[in-house]
Amino acid sequence: MAKVITQILEGNIMHAFGLVNEFIKVCPENIWEKKFGRWPVWQQLFHPFASIDFFLRSDTAEPEPALFEPGVAELKDISMKAPAKALVKEYVEKAQARVLQYTAGLDDAALAEKHEGLSARFGRDMTHAATLTLLASHTMYHFGSCDAALRDGGLPGVF
Repeated sequence: MAKVITQILEGNIMHAFGLVNEFIKVCPENIWEKKFGRWPVWQQLFHPFASIDFFLRSDTAEPEPALFEPGVAELKDISMKAPAKALVKEYVEKAQARVLQYTAGLDDAALAEKHEGLSARFGRDMTHAATLTLLASHTMYHFGSCDAALRDGGLPGVF
């Protein structure tokens, strides 16, 4: 059971998650709570981790309980009430563990197989490789907005 490509993709995801963890450590409260672009920084950072359930669950599983109401998690609604960074950090760590559990069940051959759950939610065929790629790119996209908020606030970015 070869896992070379799977491990590389997992490494990219974990790199993105590591940047997020570092961001949570260094982000001052005034930036954490600040609206940057359309959403508050904390909400922009939280969103990709709330989306992990959407990306990973099977087509028959019920959604995992969310930390916030769906509209906030999905960036449909704006919430200016910022949660404590420790609460978001704990949520991020649980989401990261879920990703590692998912990747542990994949080998390189499985990457080309259809991910039934995500395919059903997207309405088109999505492979496990596409799922892993989306996890990394989606996280980096939202992290980039947050990192820009640090720089806009006169601080060095994490990335």
